[in-house]
Amino acid sequence: MSIARRACKTIPTMSNTINLFMWGYQTHFRAQLEYRAKSIFQLIGAETELRVLLVGMRRPGLPPGHSVCIEPEDGIWPLALFGNLLAKVEQAIPTHPEQMMIYGDERANREKPERIRQETIADEVKRALDRADQMAGWQSFCSTAHSVDDYDVVCVLQLPDRLFRKFPSVSVAYQRKVYETSLIHTCINVLLQESRHGLGQPDPGRRIGDNGLRSPEEIIRRAASNFMCSPFIAGKFCDLDLFEAVNRLSQQRYEGDIGIGRLVLAAADDPNVKYVLRLAQPVRLAEPRWARKLLQMATGPSALVAEYDTISGLGTVSDVSAPPFSIEFLDHHQWNLRRGELVLMRCRFGEVQLPQETMGKERFIDNMQRVFPGIDEPAIARFRIVLDLLAQLRHGSSLVIASDAKDEAERLARQGTNIVPTPLTKELLERATAIDGTILADPAGVCHAIGVILDGPASEESTPSRGARYNSAVRYVAAGAVPRMAFVISEDRTLDVIPLHRPRVLRSRIEAAVAEIASATFNTFHKARSFLDEHRFYLDAEQCRIVNEALDRIENAPAEVGRIIILTRRFEPHPAFDTTYLLADDAVSR
Repeated sequence: MSIARRACKTIPTMSNTINLFMWGYQTHFRAQLEYRAKSIFQLIGAETELRVLLVGMRRPGLPPGHSVCIEPEDGIWPLALFGNLLAKVEQAIPTHPEQMMIYGDERANREKPERIRQETIADEVKRALDRADQMAGWQSFCSTAHSVDDYDVVCVLQLPDRLFRKFPSVSVAYQRKVYETSLIHTCINVLLQESRHGLGQPDPGRRIGDNGLRSPEEIIRRAASNFMCSPFIAGKFCDLDLFEAVNRLSQQRYEGDIGIGRLVLAAADDPNVKYVLRLAQPVRLAEPRWARKLLQMATGPSALVAEYDTISGLGTVSDVSAPPFSIEFLDHHQWNLRRGELVLMRCRFGEVQLPQETMGKERFIDNMQRVFPGIDEPAIARFRIVLDLLAQLRHGSSLVIASDAKDEAERLARQGTNIVPTPLTKELLERATAIDGTILADPAGVCHAIGVILDGPASEESTPSRGARYNSAVRYVAAGAVPRMAFVISEDRTLDVIPLHRPRVLRSRIEAAVAEIASATFNTFHKARSFLDEHRFYLDAEQCRIVNEALDRIENAPAEVGRIIILTRRFEPHPAFDTTYLLADDAVSR
């Protein structure tokens, strides 16, 4: 839920004891960190289940107390998991690599024992979690420990393995070391650095608005910058803020034209580079106007060749070499970072996202079946291939599937080019999308017309923020008295499927969450509230009433002094909801 949709209040009253106590606002701090992590992954297009926990080890020389504390103490992590943490840390400290280093700076030498201790605590916490993670299919990432009152506290972010399979990392090498990196990994690193910084604030977790941490957007931007400082050219360190340099270049125009082209990252003397022309004096990427002038030539098979900040010429990279890292300029202030054909990161007007697959297989099938009842599986499979082919094209395109395609081709004959009915093929798509207008096909995958200029009255789904191709498809699909669907690929490779129905969810999951919140207390309602808030669309009027009554009861109940209560916007039935959006359990098992 966005901050704009929430309000907070603090109400005094009864006590709620933290058994594994580190500091008074540990519960709030963990919740804030989890919310920030979810926001980051949502913004970069990698919404996923995640977990956040805090592990604290009691500092030496203090009165007796819990040697190890975890937050949440009633979560899935047993305290026994860290039962021998103290012994492991004390055993590992003498062999820490930094023990062999002596600094010329007196302060650095003074701080070395504490730094070694805090790094060792984080390492041992991760080792303890790794054993459980391997069996459960998760990965844990830990911040360096930071002292809060009597404890050295480690922030832990856990993510499922499937996230890293969906968005794989890439290998880079520097100083004979090979390591994996990705936008996800750098987001994790920056978030954990911020979390450690937050632990250093007075009473971490006490304040909601100003908690000393960067915003999710700032964290993502810094992570993108860090990612693009990776040694993409083997053995060569990047000492340039490549992210900012590429952003500036993408904003430049040349004689009014937007920048479209490609820049390959390679050493100037790389034997795998074949130059079409080589500059006598390299041009710095940090000089965006000059670099933009050169980019005008970098279309087709040839690309600018740059060793990070210095452009050495125009050329191609041998097919037998490892796929190079490159920047593909798509439109004004729009570009992709790639390795070979794999897109690693997209940047649109300074906002960073991970590449998105055209559409998940299950959702694509479900959407096709709901728009075209009775469509057979071979036809759906054909259109899945068509969609993937359109997404691979280097230019914008659109295709409309209409149950009345044959009649519409005749009606729109003066607004397009009718053809003899022909099955859709890769070659047909490549030729037909080279001209303006839309491809018109029927649900069997037979094309009836190309270059069609669509018509239709204005629709509520139209938006001035989108181009003519998108809005004309929206109007045409909405105007049809029979089922129609459109695939629209914008110039920046954004895919739209019109209409794209919301995914269906299990009726039993909605009912279970409503029942759970109806009987919940303040300490137990958070999970159900979060689920229902994300699935507001699927609640009917009676369920909305039950949830609202539960929220009224929980939020207005007496609370302890200092407790922060997050107020949830009340539920109301969505006008577009009907029971077709709900699945029975047996429908999933079939």
